[in-house]
Amino acid sequence: MNQVAQRAETELHSAAHPALRISELLELVADVAGHSMTPAALRSILEARPDRFRILESWGWRHQDGNDPRKRERPFGDVWVVAVRSPERPPDAPQPATRLRESVRWVALGMDGRSRVEVSRWCAIAMAERATRAAVAHRAA
Repeated sequence: MNQVAQRAETELHSAAHPALRISELLELVADVAGHSMTPAALRSILEARPDRFRILESWGWRHQDGNDPRKRERPFGDVWVVAVRSPERPPDAPQPATRLRESVRWVALGMDGRSRVEVSRWCAIAMAERATRAAVAHRAA
């Protein structure tokens, strides 16, 4: 497997969250990929491994129409990446946090990625998971 893809999978498995935006993942693999790698290039590498990665576009399809602002191509920052395989060792977190993380990941793997409604709902769940984790960490501190 490509060295960048291996590193991306390792980072996804060790991340506190079940999915990362491609820009977040790019920062984590920059030392292996090089600082000149673009989100589009990283996406291409990950899309070549559908057995390892699921790519989700948060609010619909990408369009290319420079004249209509409603149809401009969405930035790659909207793309989420989910690891398909379960981590061998879950991130160091309390059991409820790990269960929540894995539940959100499994929902992403089981949904129809072409459905705007399903992907939008999943994005809301993923953002709620992040907010919940931040609130619990803030309360614990």
